[in-house]
Amino acid sequence: MRRIAATLAACLLVGCSSNPNIGTSGEVVRAKPPVNYAATINNYIDLTVKGAQTSRELNIGAPERGSCPMGQGDSNGHVGWVVPVQYSALNKDGSTVTITKYFFWFADERLKGVTRRMEVCP
Repeated sequence: MRRIAATLAACLLVGCSSNPNIGTSGEVVRAKPPVNYAATINNYIDLTVKGAQTSRELNIGAPERGSCPMGQGDSNGHVGWVVPVQYSALNKDGSTVTITKYFFWFADERLKGVTRRMEVCP
């Protein structure tokens, strides 16, 4: 009975230590690219930008490989994807267009942060 228990424990340890999704020192694991990122970005803009948005235009780019870690505060683990967005809106007087760039950071389908510069990690 002890031999069976020891064998099962050894198998469990080997299985846990050989998981390819766990990052080891210096190893980078890329999260899956987001699929529904456009809807997430539209919802974010709808909820955070104040005032009427009747004249807004969003140019949403394709997801690009990011270099920022998206784990739980450590430098190992998953890195995510960044989606560049250009937000254009006509000013109240209708004479000037304001253009703002945003970078939306994703890990899989989860929005992890929004920055104004691509080189700044969320």
